[in-house]
Amino acid sequence: MNVLVFDIQADFGHFRQLYSTSSPLTYSFIPPTALFGLLGAITGVGKEENEYLRVFNHETTNVAIRLMGPVRKTRVGINYVNTKGNIWVPKQRREGARTQIRVEFLRFPHFRCYVSLKDEERFSQLVDLVRQHKSVYTPCLGLSECLADVQFVAIEEFRFVEVDGEDHVPICSVIPGNKIQALQVEPGKEYRKERVAWKMNVERVVSQYEEVVFEAGGQPILASVPHYWENEQRERIVFFYSDGKGE
Repeated sequence: MNVLVFDIQADFGHFRQLYSTSSPLTYSFIPPTALFGLLGAITGVGKEENEYLRVFNHETTNVAIRLMGPVRKTRVGINYVNTKGNIWVPKQRREGARTQIRVEFLRFPHFRCYVSLKDEERFSQLVDLVRQHKSVYTPCLGLSECLADVQFVAIEEFRFVEVDGEDHVPICSVIPGNKIQALQVEPGKEYRKERVAWKMNVERVVSQYEEVVFEAGGQPILASVPHYWENEQRERIVFFYSDGKGE
């Protein structure tokens, strides 16, 4: 399978966890639904009526994500302005016009993204833009304030490998929990699990959530999986929406 590999990094990133409200917490990596939005920004597919989700979704786009460094998080106080009624009133004239909220951010996030599209024309457009370090809209990591840099890495051929038995292999990408048969815990590694939106329709209604396992230091995980994909350098990844048929 032909796969576009690119890195994305920023000073800050924020992907709000589904259960956090008044004090927003962030996921440790870019969720697949957020990656679809990033692909839409690069190729110029607009957010009006969530058009980007018609182009990039779990049926048209297969993705894998790798942590390129340890997960770092910090909390920042953000001043929010009360704009009810489409008008702003200074605080001295009305109590409660401003509210400060502690928001959790990723610090110096750096991810490697692996993307494959069924639409070859759209895939070629995406490759050309990333290769030229261009985008139609400004890429960011979750929030518009978290400006991001996208760097082309390679176009690589990944081959499908079906695993016989319960052999443990080093997987460098984050791994969907539904694809893990067994996990070999190694000393000195920090294993985490987060529940993310998995499938989202064009109305932005989530139809499925999934737990994802990763190593917080960005190290590979020794896992028993039914199948994986690898390139010539034997870099092994698990695609989020691979159905096990090598497609």
